[in-house]
Amino acid sequence: MHNLNYNTNTGRHSFVSAVEPAWHNLGTVLDHVFTAKEAIEHGGLDFTIEKQRLLSERWLEVPDHFVTVREDNNDILGLVGKDYTIVQNRDVFSFFDQIVGEGKAIYETAGCLGKGGVIFITAKLPKQIIIGSDSPIDNYLVLCSSHDGSMAITAFFTPVRVVCQNTLNASFSHCTNRVYIKHTQNVRERFLEAALIMGLHSKYLDKLQDTFRLLYDKRVSDKDMKSIVTRAFLNKDEIKALALTGDVELSTRKTNMIGSVLQYYNEATEIDSIRGTAYGVYNAVTGYFQNMKNFRNDEVKMKSIVLGGLSSQYTQRVFDRLMKP
Repeated sequence: MHNLNYNTNTGRHSFVSAVEPAWHNLGTVLDHVFTAKEAIEHGGLDFTIEKQRLLSERWLEVPDHFVTVREDNNDILGLVGKDYTIVQNRDVFSFFDQIVGEGKAIYETAGCLGKGGVIFITAKLPKQIIIGSDSPIDNYLVLCSSHDGSMAITAFFTPVRVVCQNTLNASFSHCTNRVYIKHTQNVRERFLEAALIMGLHSKYLDKLQDTFRLLYDKRVSDKDMKSIVTRAFLNKDEIKALALTGDVELSTRKTNMIGSVLQYYNEATEIDSIRGTAYGVYNAVTGYFQNMKNFRNDEVKMKSIVLGGLSSQYTQRVFDRLMKP
């Protein structure tokens, strides 16, 4: 389920892509990469948000509680507190322009989910990552935000092949790959600070390439692969039971999930050239969550994979184990 917003005023889904349509074949396809201004226009993002007081059924004000409302159609997007600061779509995308360069036509996708409560935009970076004999890996800078109080403004880098974004910061001592900006009163001041941090993307990509090359050069047997994945999916109680008894009983859901990762590792064609390496194991886990696991909708999928949810936590544990000597 794509969960893209459908704009009844325009009769189109709120999504735009460059050159090629997305898998869902919805929204607008432009014949060129586009600017942030074009993203707002063609991606159905040309609307503003207002914060309104929450009233009871008897028209009494509910203290310190507000709702965010789309001003073009009066759709209520979410419940927020008194300190929540609205950041309009144009301001969010203006922040993105500070990172990549104002007016540069390098954006490839943009749109919003649900009633418009979550927005996103993706820019392709000129620098690629080379790992072994594989084709070069493209890199993207992604920005997403919400008007419903569900997430902070978030900017992060992601390579296409390692499809989901994970917190690899532990191995990168001098750069970061993700920035969060909360919807508070100093949000615009944080924009400048975040733009400077994200401006280190070239150094980040160098570090990312070095890390992936380490994983590519590290051999992993099928037995070790199964052990690494299984232990990464265990919770604290299950790890404790395994340490005490040498065995652990897993739920059917978790057993099936681990089995699906192993299946993806053994059968996915994208793993063929890297099977038997730590890099192949890592791609199998990210590939499973991106391509095989069923999520309720794309918004839930994004939060689980990209924004620190359970999927990204599992993947990070696998990464940490693979990076150990």
